[in-house]
Amino acid sequence: MPNAVDSLIKDRISSFVQELDQLVRKSTLEALSSILANGAAPARRGHPAGSGRGPGRPKGSGRGGSRGGNVDEAAAKVAAHVQANDGQGIGAIASAVGIPLPLAKKAAIQLLASGALKKSGQKRGTVYHVGSGKPARAKRAKRAKGRGRKRKAA
Repeated sequence: MPNAVDSLIKDRISSFVQELDQLVRKSTLEALSSILANGAAPARRGHPAGSGRGPGRPKGSGRGGSRGGNVDEAAAKVAAHVQANDGQGIGAIASAVGIPLPLAKKAAIQLLASGALKKSGQKRGTVYHVGSGKPARAKRAKRAKGRGRKRKAA
């Protein structure tokens, strides 16, 4: 059996829902009128148009596309930044120089191979320093334990 408190709660909820409905309608009408007045398309949520995501994306927008820019130019920017700011990670370098992170990574790999940069740390803790200018030596492959050994005949 409903009491006075229950009916008060229901009345407040229904008035809140009505007020919210009116606000949503008002907001929608304002958005539509501004769109019609400006003649522009509404702002969409999610990924920006032409970002290369989702079905129907244009050709050449996938991995390995030419969106990023020139690796040589990026390498020059990265090298100059590391000379001025030693000991930063690749994310900080990319944002400071103003190039996309994948392009900065490619540039760093190129600079490491040429010896212009050297790195310390591992994984997310990797930081870059000015190199000696000598190309990096190839690391020896580690041999897995137990492999490549001769077994004793029983």
